[in-house]
Amino acid sequence: MVRGRTVLDRATATINGQALTCLVGANGAGKTTLLRILCGEIKPTSGRIYLGDIEVTRSSLWESARHIALLPQGIGDPPHLTVGEMVALGRFRPGRRLWWGLNEGDRVALAACLGECRLEGLSARPVVQLSGGEKQRAWLAFALAQDKEFLLLDEALDALDFAARQAFFRLLSDVAAGGRGVLLATHDLGLATEFARKVIVLDGGRVAYDGVPSGDLRRFIRAGTWA
Repeated sequence: MVRGRTVLDRATATINGQALTCLVGANGAGKTTLLRILCGEIKPTSGRIYLGDIEVTRSSLWESARHIALLPQGIGDPPHLTVGEMVALGRFRPGRRLWWGLNEGDRVALAACLGECRLEGLSARPVVQLSGGEKQRAWLAFALAQDKEFLLLDEALDALDFAARQAFFRLLSDVAAGGRGVLLATHDLGLATEFARKVIVLDGGRVAYDGVPSGDLRRFIRAGTWA
């Protein structure tokens, strides 16, 4: 419940590790609310959330942040940071003092994240000078640098052309195959069907479909309930 209004009602689903799961639904279906609940930003009025065998429903935001990285919708670009500097901030931990610096392990992890997101040649470029697709990859590298088990993305990819969106979906699929659970909220059911291992459709705050991108999912495509 958000501001006295029930946004999600008996929404039950399983998000797999090492797989790309896409969360689709119309505006107002509850996608962003679900992501905020999963990462611990807001608490559900009822129901339970498990991470493996551990119930995390009532965990603190900091406890949830040990396992989950979230890239929210509409995140602003840092005006004075290079790509490398921004991604390096993903290595910061609350227990490390404000004057922390990158150790050798951090530098190895940073190089791996930049390479995984194909940003090696852009490390010294200011973030504000990147194209839309490059910014998406830079923010993804920032999230990967946090080294969490699950990655949640509330992405608005409408500003990107089809090729850039397709490349980003392919990258997320590769990231998931490398050992992370990835949940992407998106309006692009076509690319979700192509790249996701699993699709969850929210309709009116309820899970209307939860399964592989085939079979019964076609009726949602034809009806357009996801748009």
